[in-house]
Amino acid sequence: MSLKAKLRLSNPWTQNFISGIILAMTVGIYLAILGLGAGGAQPSSAHVTTTAYATLYAVFTFTGFFGGSIMNTIGPRLTMALGTAGYSMFVGGLWYFDLSGHSWFALLGGVILGISAGLLWTVAGYIQFAYAEEKDKGSYIAWQLFLLSVGCALGALVVFLITKDITTLSGVPTSVYVTFIVIMASSLVVSFFCILPSEKIVREDGTRLAHFSATDFRTEIKECLMLLKDIRVVLLIVPMAATEMSSALIPTLTAHAFNLRTRSLSALINWTIQIPATLLFGLVLDNKRYARRIRGTMGLTISFVIVLIGWGLALSFQIKYGIKRDVESPAWDWTSTPYVAYFFVIFFTGIAYAIDQMMVMWVMSSLSNEPKLLARYGGFFKGMLSAGLAIAFGQEAGGVSYLGQTLTQTIMQVVSFPVMFYLVLKYVSDTNYFAEEGVIPPQEIQESAAKGNFGAVQDGATIEDGTDKAVTDFEEVVRN
Repeated sequence: MSLKAKLRLSNPWTQNFISGIILAMTVGIYLAILGLGAGGAQPSSAHVTTTAYATLYAVFTFTGFFGGSIMNTIGPRLTMALGTAGYSMFVGGLWYFDLSGHSWFALLGGVILGISAGLLWTVAGYIQFAYAEEKDKGSYIAWQLFLLSVGCALGALVVFLITKDITTLSGVPTSVYVTFIVIMASSLVVSFFCILPSEKIVREDGTRLAHFSATDFRTEIKECLMLLKDIRVVLLIVPMAATEMSSALIPTLTAHAFNLRTRSLSALINWTIQIPATLLFGLVLDNKRYARRIRGTMGLTISFVIVLIGWGLALSFQIKYGIKRDVESPAWDWTSTPYVAYFFVIFFTGIAYAIDQMMVMWVMSSLSNEPKLLARYGGFFKGMLSAGLAIAFGQEAGGVSYLGQTLTQTIMQVVSFPVMFYLVLKYVSDTNYFAEEGVIPPQEIQESAAKGNFGAVQDGATIEDGTDKAVTDFEEVVRN
């Protein structure tokens, strides 16, 4: 297929790529500031910024939970545009607080961003979950997170270049805030002109995603609440909450222990290492030589090992160097001996953050192909991630020791893996992907079904015995 056809706006891959670009322009820049600790301000301001973050994620938990219902009602374009709007306002609030010392705008910005971020992430999750075929779900997740990591790395690079000669505990200059606000505001334009309605999305083989029908908001809310009756979704709550929490703690440790230019360098390293990590891990999850259940088990094993290494190093660093909130900051520079050890903390926790989040997304996306359900999954997923961050920032705002926070997050992540291994081994298979009501299979599967080979659904898999109902549903989809 020609490059022009590949990049047409209605191509699912193109929509996923654009979604990643929007994430880079908004969330990427936001996370670049978050990675500095204290919202880019002086470490002494950490309490106010942490409270703003805790407020943000508490609101985000609620809006994320119902984000799928909103998107299914007003569509992905408007939902995405509304979702981008709060980021520049939040950064503006941090900027105002850094200049004036007045916290009200930063706290208000946290509430507004909590609302809009839930909408943004719902659409992003929906696109990566629902637009990809089963064989491509790992790569769709990887591309979004790859582009997000690029945005984070570029944002961190901007900060680093501006602050590389600042060896004090100061906050970032005004030019950083202005640059970031302009980039974030531009994402609103991209959303309006480039995100298409789902019914206009056409695969490369000419087939569409599903038969779309209008639903009212009351029905959507009811269906969203029904997620809590799905044991698979309920079991994923702890893994979802745990996977994002390190993005609060690691920057906090960095802000406490190091000067500004070292904070900037650490953020740059953290986000840069995630760029290759996401792409390489996506290759594992989409490796066609293995069945999906085996791929999932391989991915979980790799992720589990990296998580153990990363959090083990974080614990040992705090114990060895006595990192405590009630001890005055040593204001180490990157030339200091402790930074050699901290480099490996940043390196492995950065990789762990990226691939563990990918793993949770992959497991959740494997549970269905039905677009409207996946929209609810996407919103619920980000809502639970936000709940985890609300807990993390709440611990920090409440004065919980750094070691206590690290132990809490380590235990939550370690407990998550047996749960995900269970879900992969019990619920992930290579059969009946397109038997759900209204879902249109790709052309190659329709052709296979037309020849009577209903077993050749994906990757050479065969429909197992005892699935007559699923086969009947699939035949009905093909005939219609």
